[in-house]
Amino acid sequence: MQSTGDWISEPGNTGEKMTGKSAGGSFVKSVKELWHALLLIVPITFGWIWFLIRNINLPKEKKAELFWHMNAKNMDTFAENEGLKKFEADRNKKLEKYLPGSDRILDYGCGTGTLALIFAGRAKEIHGIDFASGMIEAAQRKAAESGVDNVHFMQATIFDERLEKGSYDATLAWGILHLVDDRKLVVKRVNELLKPGGLLISATECMGERKTPITSLLSFLVKIGIFPISLKYFTVAELEESITGAGFQIVQKEIMGDNPVSCFIAAKKA
Repeated sequence: MQSTGDWISEPGNTGEKMTGKSAGGSFVKSVKELWHALLLIVPITFGWIWFLIRNINLPKEKKAELFWHMNAKNMDTFAENEGLKKFEADRNKKLEKYLPGSDRILDYGCGTGTLALIFAGRAKEIHGIDFASGMIEAAQRKAAESGVDNVHFMQATIFDERLEKGSYDATLAWGILHLVDDRKLVVKRVNELLKPGGLLISATECMGERKTPITSLLSFLVKIGIFPISLKYFTVAELEESITGAGFQIVQKEIMGDNPVSCFIAAKKA
């Protein structure tokens, strides 16, 4: 998506026109984002194909968990990607704004625990959950190595009964809402787990907002069965509706990337 700074109004013209300089800059930015994304997707794709070849009789119901389990081994290597580094620096600034001195935080879809461990010093306690055992094993290992004792990880879904209703000050849902089967039901569950006035802090790939080479590639890989994941396509407006419809008031919304469109939302439990 273009920022307003990329557009100028011409006298006597009610429309808007993008300058040649801005257009060139936008093209270069898009190419860089595509290249950084491909540096992530290509090795994941070929690594997974090779895994499937060696495990040709793998039951379908096990593929999704094993896909994330396998990629847990390389997650920290992927974090060295230049595109992700820039994205994560922006992410950290936003989280610093919304996580000052929170008592209890739930990191939903915690992966290998990077986010929880970074912000361990800003909370009394952080619970990280992920449905992939490989992610949790990696997160627990990193927590032990770093000596952090107020972050706890467990293999679970958001609907796990061990998670107490009304017990969290904030829930992080970073890069997860476009991967769940029922987004609206998940957001309602997040609302249940938060204390009154608690925060949902999320960043979500809105694949349906705009078609890009990356969204087309991912759609193709999912449709032919290479990627055994539930990848949902929806717009920013549809994402907002699912959050406000679950009883949240949006306090900040910002587009963080456009290939694909990534939307940051901080929302308060009403």
